[in-house]
Amino acid sequence: MAETAIAAARAAPAGRRWTSVAGAWMGVGTGPGALLMGAGLAARHGWAVPVISVFLGLLLLSAIVWVQGQLGLLPPLGEGANLTQVGQRYLTPSMRRILGALIGIGMTGWFGVNVGMGASALVALGSPLGLQRWVATLLLGVPIALVALQGMQGWNRLATVTTACVLALVGLVTWRYRAGPLPVTLGSNLPDAATDVAVLVGYVGVFSLRAPDFTTGMSSRRDLTAVTLLLSLPMVIVIFAGAVLAQRAGSSDLIAVLAAPGGIAIGNILIALAVVAPTFTTFYSGAPGLRAAIGIGEKPAMVLMAVVGLGLAAVHFDELLLPWLGVLGAVLPPTIVPLAVEFYIRRRGRAPRLVPVWPWLAGAGLAAILALAHSPVAMLAGFLAIGAATAMWRSQRMPARARPS
Repeated sequence: MAETAIAAARAAPAGRRWTSVAGAWMGVGTGPGALLMGAGLAARHGWAVPVISVFLGLLLLSAIVWVQGQLGLLPPLGEGANLTQVGQRYLTPSMRRILGALIGIGMTGWFGVNVGMGASALVALGSPLGLQRWVATLLLGVPIALVALQGMQGWNRLATVTTACVLALVGLVTWRYRAGPLPVTLGSNLPDAATDVAVLVGYVGVFSLRAPDFTTGMSSRRDLTAVTLLLSLPMVIVIFAGAVLAQRAGSSDLIAVLAAPGGIAIGNILIALAVVAPTFTTFYSGAPGLRAAIGIGEKPAMVLMAVVGLGLAAVHFDELLLPWLGVLGAVLPPTIVPLAVEFYIRRRGRAPRLVPVWPWLAGAGLAAILALAHSPVAMLAGFLAIGAATAMWRSQRMPARARPS
């Protein structure tokens, strides 16, 4: 059964070390999406990535992931639980359904982005044969979904392999385009910098929420710090590799650049391989999220994710990566605020409460509206609003239904 396989994959031995999940964290930081994000950021700024924006974005995303990851640490440092278990202890039933829906939608979107990138790479490789995009999408996405339905094991090894593919591509890009100026600038204006930070945080928006899934059973903050660095530091390298490739070619369409005469044809092979593991991982938290949201089994949820994700990939959803990340960055990370506040309050011995919907809605709703209006302060406004709402909620008297059972 797929449910049994997923449960087994989530089983985490007590006191496990950072090395047991290193591949998964590096896989997120070095995913092909980071390469494309670097190219997109460079294109937005005249083929030069603002260093200050990248630094601030990586600092913020590392802090968010580190704070949320603490929930998975063994007591007394954390709850020693994965995200599903944390939700049962910290959230009202309505909030659990909303969080599950957010994660399910986010992971389905990432399925579409990953498979879309891989399909574009396959089309570029198969252009002499006239390979159609929808065929490439099915060739890549359907086998991944079928294998996932049979049970998902060996995450760390698979993620390590895909990381090696991306790093090999980074090495090829660096060597091939080593001549020329570095595609960097010191900074940009405040609105553009805010947008850049939101994009970077959005890249790990879904992963930041499910960080406890990958820290469950760890016994020290040193291990948490190690995996956080394995996420953020390689991401810097991949982002700037994407910027180098885009600058030298004068285009953010990296698939076309790699396939063009004088490009790096093998690069598209590496991209097609590198999207496999990240696509598998979308099922890891996405299917349980949909199960929590709409009550379907994890196997039907995986099928639903695959069908919708294949449709997104077929219509080039990966080309909307930066706007998609901007929305994720505005809506998802603020969700961590009430969880973090409740976590630290409980650590200090105060009475526990279940987080309701309205503090989250106050921040995420405002952030979503501003993000859709292309406001550069959407994420900041979301954090401030949800912080204020969380303070109001925590200052209220606790009704009986808000007490954890």
